Amino acid sequence: MRLPAKKKPGDPVLATDWNLLLDAISARTPRPGNGLELIASSGGFAYSRPGAGVAQNPHLPPFAVIGIEKENAAYLVTVKEGWVIERKPKTTDSPTVLFHIPTADGTPLDTIPRPQIAMSIGQTLWCKFTTNSMGEINAPPEIIAAADEQNGNHHYPQDPEGSGSDGTYFVKLFKLDEDDGSPKVIVYQQSDIEHWATLWTGENKGDGSRVFKEHDEEQNRYYFRTIKHRETQNQIEVVENGDIIRVQGNNKDGSLVLVGSMMSNTPLVEWQDGLVTSEGEKTLTVRELMVCEDGTPTAVKFLTIP
Repeated sequence: MRLPAKKKPGDPVLATDWNLLLDAISARTPRPGNGLELIASSGGFAYSRPGAGVAQNPHLPPFAVIGIEKENAAYLVTVKEGWVIERKPKTTDSPTVLFHIPTADGTPLDTIPRPQIAMSIGQTLWCKFTTNSMGEINAPPEIIAAADEQNGNHHYPQDPEGSGSDGTYFVKLFKLDEDDGSPKVIVYQQSDIEHWATLWTGENKGDGSRVFKEHDEEQNRYYFRTIKHRETQNQIEVVENGDIIRVQGNNKDGSLVLVGSMMSNTPLVEWQDGLVTSEGEKTLTVRELMVCEDGTPTAVKFLTIP
């Protein structure tokens, strides 16, 4: 396309010259086709066509803005794909590292041609993802535009009372601002998003009373009970044995038996390991012989003691 001839100061600019200039600019404006990307920089324009299995635009950071197109009162923004990387330390699951590609209106960011995201001046682009109460991502992450701050909540596992909460996370990517009538990008995120499900979890092992007491949901703090014996008594011992804290006696056995010609040899009270094992109520009958001063028997008195 031919450019108009150069003019000297004071020469008139004709309509034919002006139209010729506009046609030349239009002819030289890059228009990438399907599967191609246009990258603008201070040095000019470049086309990019990612190959199969090759990282797209490796010189641009994840979630970088690679195109802004004006449409009425809104802007259509195109971003480079980025990943939400989920890591599961100390687990037998395979794989232990998962890569989640976010979607924009249901279209994955790595789709060619890339999805365009409608934004207005003053809005912020966010990456939203959710987890279950164990911190595992349970749905594809989403790219959303919003004018206000997004308040998520951290996941936490169930406590002894059966509570617990799924997680909702919002990562701020960039804000679309205005600079002398043109859109300006304020960047917050320039890397993939890492998610570690590393909150402490616990459970009571075995039967019996629970050492795991409660979870303070407001402070997100877990509380445990303390088990100890009285220092002034030695009947009971508290022993740590692997996963069990055992409350036991003092390893002393014995019984109480009254013996004599008129007594029964049946034990009245028995104890094992320092603890009484006898059950029910027992009656002790005592026969008392009444005598005179000279030793002569006068009467027999029976006393029953429950």
